[in-house]
Amino acid sequence: NRGGYFISGDLSPELFRDDCLFIDPTNSVASLSRYQRALEILFDPDESSVELLEPLTVDSATRTISARIQSDGILRLPWR
Repeated sequence: NRGGYFISGDLSPELFRDDCLFIDPTNSVASLSRYQRALEILFDPDESSVELLEPLTVDSATRTISARIQSDGILRLPWR
């Protein structure tokens, strides 16, 4: 979806504790607020998109949620 949370950082704080850990193939961020700030300044949500390729996987034992996605991101670079 255009401007999805993975691009915009628009996540419901009611669903995540602030000390949660967000991990993707290129980095790891501890804290919901830090993750939101990082995404807000990194991508242009109007020109970026994320598509969920298959249903989310929830593992209650390890308390993890995993997803397989395809993303297309336009970075907010100063010279743009």
